[in-house]
Amino acid sequence: MADAQTGSRGNTPSIASLRRPLDEDHAPAVSSPLNPNPEAATRSRPKAPQREQREKRETLKKREASTNTRANTPNPKSQKLEQPSAPSPMRFSIAEPRLPDYDPPKDGIFASHEPNPIMTPDGAKELKKPVDHAWNKKGYRYTHCVADPYFRHKQFFRQSDSKPYGPRMSHEDCDKWFHFDDSATIIANEKGWRMGRGNVVAREGRFYYEVKILKGIPPEGPPPSEKMTESGQQTAAPHIRMGWARREAPLDAPVGFDGYSYGITDKRFEAMHRSRANKIFRLLPKGSKSKSAKGRPGQGKPAPVEYITDMHLREGDIIGLEIQLPSLSLHRKVVEGIYNPAVDLGDGFDEVKNSRDPLNLDKPQDIIRDRIPVPYKGNFYFEQLDYTTTKSMETYSDRGPASKITPSPNHEEPSLRTLPHSSIKVYLNGKQVGIAFENLLAFLPPASAPSSQAGARTGFDDGMVGYLPAIAVFNGGMAEVNFGPDFWCPPEEMVQKKEQDTQMGGTDGSADPVNEGRRLRAIGERYKEQIAEDIVWDIIDEVDFFSQDGGWEYKGEVSKDTAGKATPRARGFQNPDENIGVEVGKRY
Repeated sequence: MADAQTGSRGNTPSIASLRRPLDEDHAPAVSSPLNPNPEAATRSRPKAPQREQREKRETLKKREASTNTRANTPNPKSQKLEQPSAPSPMRFSIAEPRLPDYDPPKDGIFASHEPNPIMTPDGAKELKKPVDHAWNKKGYRYTHCVADPYFRHKQFFRQSDSKPYGPRMSHEDCDKWFHFDDSATIIANEKGWRMGRGNVVAREGRFYYEVKILKGIPPEGPPPSEKMTESGQQTAAPHIRMGWARREAPLDAPVGFDGYSYGITDKRFEAMHRSRANKIFRLLPKGSKSKSAKGRPGQGKPAPVEYITDMHLREGDIIGLEIQLPSLSLHRKVVEGIYNPAVDLGDGFDEVKNSRDPLNLDKPQDIIRDRIPVPYKGNFYFEQLDYTTTKSMETYSDRGPASKITPSPNHEEPSLRTLPHSSIKVYLNGKQVGIAFENLLAFLPPASAPSSQAGARTGFDDGMVGYLPAIAVFNGGMAEVNFGPDFWCPPEEMVQKKEQDTQMGGTDGSADPVNEGRRLRAIGERYKEQIAEDIVWDIIDEVDFFSQDGGWEYKGEVSKDTAGKATPRARGFQNPDENIGVEVGKRY
């Protein structure tokens, strides 16, 4: 009896035997149809992976003891404000404006050409050279500014302009050898190729301007040979080039010198880009017989075209230049690398707005202008690091053998991405000649970038990035620009639109309206729009800095030399008396 009880207890598993390690094989002791071979030696069982060791963290008491939070009780008034989610312009340490700094910008000084003044062909106007102006050079851009007491947190300064007011050629954005008339619409240059840009920019839509050649190829045509001086040296004849250029294009070169500009030559009437000449072409109807065919974007087969040959632009000719650019929303898709030609079929102006976000608040347009006011020759200018050439564009613009780089809307390099539905058309004396360029290069950042080595922040749009009217003059050439709205030889489309508006003056306006982005406009209309945009962004910057300074609780910082006064000053910067901006140790 005792033996039987002993055996039964021995077959009963104990609690200790139930506690088996994880690596032990859990196979049954007796074979069964579901487990024919229960032996662990003949079974392959993967081992469980080792668990990573958890990092030991200090306890709450240790952290409180190390930071001594009880001794430093936070003061709600002295708490730092949260950093804004959107980027803000850089703030620089500058001296407080003096009373004369609040006066409007002084008129520029212009000097006559010596020993003989430069006159227009009819002798009615004299062209003079600007003196003591700040020119855009060495990667810096200058715009007039003036002190304004209403912008206390924005370091008192806002953008301004100088006479003559209106759309014209820019005194600051032209080569220093340029001569201007009083209206800054007639320009001349006695040196080699020099270029100048206008003060209005095209960013989206269709824009048009005109150029009249005053001194260039004579009406009888180019001379068979160059003239000779008394010493027997050849003298080059004057020439003119016109077109559209970005801010990266050099001022000591003609339009169309590199990939940042598109130009039209007066000799042979050709399209010039990257210093390579191409023929202007005119589209022919489908099925027309032509010796030439050209592949066009968005079309499978090459379309018949007619190339413009054996033509010259002569004195008295009026050349019209029209640029067409897609909407900024489509442009951003291209530069951000999310453009899909199968989905984004149009130019972006018919894009339906999201009903949940009609104002595009999810991703609004943001203009960031990192600039510092500096005095120069009695005036104040905003100085900022301008956009510079990129390595990929330098390779693309190389004037050596034909480049193998082919820009496209989906190129891996943002600076080599092209804009669909973009082109430049050419008019001669009011009649359309043809198309000079298609698929223009994108310009919104990051396609355009300032020099990061000099301390500039990249990836920001300052509101003036785009294509500007550009004129290049060579060896005594002279040209006059007309930015509208009263053109010398307006295109037929503008004439019809003006007649239509006149006839609809007393009607209900039942005609189908044209989308504003597709309406052909004078580039001069951008002047007032740019002023309105600049005022808006100045106010936004002031509100942004006002919030950063603590809002209404901010009373201003009192320095030693202004004891008793509450003058707001930029905080956290150094060298307040030098014309060098410093932001958190970064030199500008």
